Amino acid sequence: MKRVLILPLLIFTCITVLAQNECRTAEYRQQLINKSPELISKIASIEAFTQNLQKAKSTTINGSSSSVNQVPTVITIPVVVHVVYNTAQQNISDQQIASQINVLNQDYNRLNPDTNNTPAVFRQYATNCGIHFELAKVDTSGYATTGIVRRHTNIIAFTIDDRIKSSAQGGDDAWDRDRYLNIWVGNLNSGVLGYSSVAGGPKEDDGVVVMYNAFGVNGSAAAPFNKGRTATHEIGHWLNLIHTWGDANCGDDKVTDTPPQQTADRGCPSGVLISCNNGPNGDMYSNFMDFVNDDCMNIFTAGQRDRMLALFAPGGERYALLSSNVLTAIPLGGPVPSTGEGGNVPITIYPNPATTFASVQLNDSEVGSSLEIINQFGQRIFVTQVNQPLMQVNVSSFAKGIYYVKICTGKKGEIAKLVKM
Repeated sequence: MKRVLILPLLIFTCITVLAQNECRTAEYRQQLINKSPELISKIASIEAFTQNLQKAKSTTINGSSSSVNQVPTVITIPVVVHVVYNTAQQNISDQQIASQINVLNQDYNRLNPDTNNTPAVFRQYATNCGIHFELAKVDTSGYATTGIVRRHTNIIAFTIDDRIKSSAQGGDDAWDRDRYLNIWVGNLNSGVLGYSSVAGGPKEDDGVVVMYNAFGVNGSAAAPFNKGRTATHEIGHWLNLIHTWGDANCGDDKVTDTPPQQTADRGCPSGVLISCNNGPNGDMYSNFMDFVNDDCMNIFTAGQRDRMLALFAPGGERYALLSSNVLTAIPLGGPVPSTGEGGNVPITIYPNPATTFASVQLNDSEVGSSLEIINQFGQRIFVTQVNQPLMQVNVSSFAKGIYYVKICTGKKGEIAKLVKM
């Protein structure tokens, strides 16, 4: 598909009226352009840079001296997840967030378990994109973090106006886009499953937004969007991919190995769907950048990979992310609250990561309860009674890894994460 169009606002208004559960990135992009027309030239500049790299690209990413061939074989992107919740159900667990990170790492590396569902005629185009995602370990101030931020809001539901990205408007401010991928998870209205910022757009709004019940594979995730593919799709946009139909009738997604198609496919199609003279194979409806159900999308193509990787070439829009040290830097000392399993855990652990001793700060009400430390295999390796709000635990004999500090009061249990270095 070779032609990209910016749709009139009237068309986007019609999409809103339909209120289907879908990505709203195209509508959001047009709103940004209406607000700041100078963004058109910025988008055009990024597109020209991308196309020039594609022309200069050899058959292997590391096989020549062109800029795109200077991109690392594996790109690791630090992630911060902003959970903006109004109800307890929207305050998704650490486990649900971890499940989403796992899906991203499968989908962007062609490790997803449903690769066999890719129609046979399109498997030759499927590829490992070489992009890895990991929750940040250091925050913007240099302190240890779980990569998860939780903010209660009085806003019942957000839309595509970016209030969810602003603490002053009931959301949570973005972290530096040159060091983090920001993902906001919250309650979205009008059938919005998610939307993404535009490459070249405002720095303070950079990142993706996903509906809380379309994030991850467990907890509140609800069918047919319970396989984590909404985030896969939106991050595709964040990496400069366009919908497979080019956001226009038989439009252009600027990728040579995705066939043209008339419009979005929905549900769970099968067989051959012919549109825009794309026979004999028809629409690539299993592509992550289409609108089908989570169960039915399972492929990025080599052309889409190359378009994404162009952002990380020298001079590319996201090149600065390659220098981010928020996964490797040694965090500053001092108390760093753990998010805990549900986000409201009254446990502070410091230093975290710890090497010899870890101090566990609790509320006064936790005195008299039981403190347990559990390893990743679910084995209880330490138990003691809480006799004061500040407990010190010797972890020097623990193997390096992730542990869970559990405070048990009667039938109630609160959990926080501890990292042993």
